Amino acid sequence: MWSEKQFRREMKRVKREKKQCDRKKELYDKRLEVKLVKRSMRSFKLPTTTKIIVAYIFLNCTVVEVYSMVVMWKLQNLDALYALITAVVAESVSFAVYAAKSYNETKQEEIIKLERDKMDVAKREVAGDNLEEAMG
Repeated sequence: MWSEKQFRREMKRVKREKKQCDRKKELYDKRLEVKLVKRSMRSFKLPTTTKIIVAYIFLNCTVVEVYSMVVMWKLQNLDALYALITAVVAESVSFAVYAAKSYNETKQEEIIKLERDKMDVAKREVAGDNLEEAMG
């Protein structure tokens, strides 16, 4: 069993630790808020990794296409046509895959936003019902 003095001392220690945790949480929240504000104030948005990859594929295929056309024109030989056709097919497939991926991501984001909005409306309705019950 603890004496009253030990109990008070332990309670003071617990309260101090709780205050420290609260301060750390507040500091973390403030830092997070500053980070979000800084991010929202950017003059440009960083492109996603998939956009960079698709841009690289398009650039690479375009270089292959130009090179193939120059080779066919200079050598008067259509053997480079194989590279030209493959580059165009690769470019088309990569764009189709990117478009499908982008569509699915956007669809998921919209579903999440819709669910969040539904929950917000439900919370407001519950809060309104509770307020009406309290007013009575």
